[in-house]
Amino acid sequence: MLYTVIMAGGKGTRFWPLSRENMPKQLLKIVGERTMIQATVDRVKPVAPPESIIIITGAAHENEIRKQLSEIPAENIIAEPIGRNTAPCVALSAMIVKQRDPDGVIAVLPADHVITKPEILQATVAHILEQLKISPDRLATIGIKPSYPETGYGYIKRGAGISESIYQVDKFLEKPDAKTAKEYADSGEYYWNSGMFFWRADTLLTLMREYMPELINAMERIERHVGRADFPEIFNEAYPSVPSESIDYGLMEKASADGKVIVAEADPGWSDVGSWRSLCDLETPDKDGNFGKGRFIAVDSKGVFAHNDKRLIAAIGVEDIVIVETDDAVLVCHKDKAQDARRVIELIKEKGYDDLL
Repeated sequence: MLYTVIMAGGKGTRFWPLSRENMPKQLLKIVGERTMIQATVDRVKPVAPPESIIIITGAAHENEIRKQLSEIPAENIIAEPIGRNTAPCVALSAMIVKQRDPDGVIAVLPADHVITKPEILQATVAHILEQLKISPDRLATIGIKPSYPETGYGYIKRGAGISESIYQVDKFLEKPDAKTAKEYADSGEYYWNSGMFFWRADTLLTLMREYMPELINAMERIERHVGRADFPEIFNEAYPSVPSESIDYGLMEKASADGKVIVAEADPGWSDVGSWRSLCDLETPDKDGNFGKGRFIAVDSKGVFAHNDKRLIAAIGVEDIVIVETDDAVLVCHKDKAQDARRVIELIKEKGYDDLL
């Protein structure tokens, strides 16, 4: 059976001032009329009934997620007492799935990505699942064919072809500089790392024991209590001592070097919506490249993105800027610096403006 695990623990700091600690990006209506996590669940419903969808989030957001996703069974919403990055999150999900279904297959999806062509994603997932039946000892991911040189994404270099649109992964690569990103995009052999993963639960745990033994050893007590009445108590007690590490660095990079990872090429209209700049690219601007969500006027301006709920935003004689207004804060930045919104968070903490976090 296919289980869908949705990782919903992100802080969304690059979407400040709209995204806050108590209401991060994945819980907001950033694109469309559904929150990002609701849209993610909507996408997987055709292939995964609610009882097979598992949400892993932070304790601070548990109640809001239960409110937004009332169709998901209560026991399928797991609240981490403290964030420990993605590797413990996916290990936990595999332990839960394996206890329920020893032959269970998992699709791991971020809660805050945009897919504009879900039918292509669903077809790609079906193709991957067929390949995993042939190669159950492999880990799989989706690679997005670059449409332009992007420095904000990690990349995947493909190796030999295995079947139609599925390749061996040669290596995972960190976010490149502009020159390297152009080389990647031009070569045709590199993909954007989508952050979507697929594997059998037992395979994932076997490989994590091989490549990340310290982490798995730290989670042994948790694994023994999965499915038992005392699981919440043991989980909350033991999880904070689990090492914090990303699944990309801790497992995928190492396993790919040993030929254990495959990648499916796809173009499902994907964006990780990682900053205000990437949101600009998803919207339809006017003839001057301006877009406003809310009341907005542009005079002699080009490439302006404005987002507001109440007050009018007027831009005069400016180009390529982002303006975001909320009840208690305003962000103004050049589009090319939109990734740096998280630096504002650091300064807010330094100045003690905790009510704005």
